[in-house]
Amino acid sequence: MAVRTKPVRVFESDVPPIRLLAELHGGSPADVIHIAVAEYMHNHREKLAGVFAASQRAVASGDLKAITNVLESGARKLAADLAADLDQYR
Repeated sequence: MAVRTKPVRVFESDVPPIRLLAELHGGSPADVIHIAVAEYMHNHREKLAGVFAASQRAVASGDLKAITNVLESGARKLAADLAADLDQYR
């Protein structure tokens, strides 16, 4: 199936392992990234579901301040968690 894609920038140090994984997997670097994103979403589904549920409640109540707070705090927390996860690989 043809899909529209856009380039993704990765850290230079990640290129060799991504290529190696692609060779071992028998796929492309894009396949490795796709699998990694799917695995990340699966492993962090509870965190993501919490942010989505809080967002839905805020939208349902029509409270713009609550919506803004949920999205800002959720995005900051997810970014901080992701940064902490990345630190263990450096």
